[in-house]
Amino acid sequence: MFWAVLAGIAACTNAAYFIANRNFLKRLDPNLLASAGFLCTSFFLLAIAIIHGIPALGPQFLLAVAITTVLNIIATTLTFRALVSSDISLTIPMLSFTPLFLVGTAALLLGEIPSVTGILGIVIVVCGSNLLNTAEGHTRILDPFRDMIRNPGIMAMLVVAFLYSVAINFDKMVVLNSDVFFGSGIVFLGLGTSFGLIATLGQRGHLPPAFLPPRPLAPVSAPALSSGKYLAVAGILTGILITIEAVAINTAYLLAIVPYVIAIKRMSIILVVLYGTLIFRENDICRRLAGAGLMVAGAVLILAFP
Repeated sequence: MFWAVLAGIAACTNAAYFIANRNFLKRLDPNLLASAGFLCTSFFLLAIAIIHGIPALGPQFLLAVAITTVLNIIATTLTFRALVSSDISLTIPMLSFTPLFLVGTAALLLGEIPSVTGILGIVIVVCGSNLLNTAEGHTRILDPFRDMIRNPGIMAMLVVAFLYSVAINFDKMVVLNSDVFFGSGIVFLGLGTSFGLIATLGQRGHLPPAFLPPRPLAPVSAPALSSGKYLAVAGILTGILITIEAVAINTAYLLAIVPYVIAIKRMSIILVVLYGTLIFRENDICRRLAGAGLMVAGAVLILAFP
C-alpha cells in the first residue's frame, strides 16, 4: 500500500499547485507562468538525476517523451483558460473523469486492467462529479451533464481529463524507459521551452487571437514585487510542488497500475473544492463538498479492494 501513500502525497501537492496557480493567474500571463514552473521543475529533477546517476534509456523513451509533451502542452493551456474563466471548485473536479477514461486507455496502451470492484470505485468517482454539478433547478438526472456542456470551463476540463488519460500512460512509459527523475526532467524541459516560445510569439503578435491566453486580472493593490521577481517566485514555488508530485507519482507508477494510482491522486479534488468555496467564496459549498466526498469514497473503494 506504499503506492497509495505516494499517490496521496501527489494529491496534496497537486491540489496546492492548482490553488497556487489560481492566485498567480491573477497577475501573470498563463504561458509565462507555465514556462517558469516547468523549467524550474526540469532544473530540480535533472539536478537530482545527475546526483543520482543518469539512467540507461529504453527504446520507447523518445517516442513517449514526445507524445506526452505535446498532450500536456494542450492540456495545460486548456487548464489555465478554465481556471481564469470558471470557479476552481467546478472545473478541477472534472479531472475525476481521468480514471474512468484510463480504464480504456491503460488497457489499450499498457495492458493494465482494474478489477470489477476497482471499476465500480471509478464509476462512483464519476457519480460524485455529477452530484457536484447538480443545482437546485435540476429535475432530471441528465440536467447536470447538460449544464456541463454549456459551461466552457467545465467542458475544457473534460477534454483535459481525456488528454491526461492518454498522456499518463506515456508518462509511465517514460519512467519505465528511464527512472523517476531523468525522464520527467526531460519532459518538463520540453514543456517549459515550448510555453516560453508560445509566450514570446504571443507577445510579438505572431499568434492568432484564438491562441492568445486570457489577460490576467489586475491586482487590487500595488504589488509588493516587480513582475519579474513575482514570476520567479511563482516559478520556483510551482516548480517545487510539481517536483514533489512527479517523484511521488512516478514511484507509485512502478508499484501499482495507472488507473488505481490516478484514482487516489484525484483525492486532491476535495482539497481544491474546500479551498475554492472557503477562500474564493464560491457558492454551494455543501453540495460541492458532497460531490467531492463521493469522489473520494470511490477512491477509497479502489484502495480497499484493488
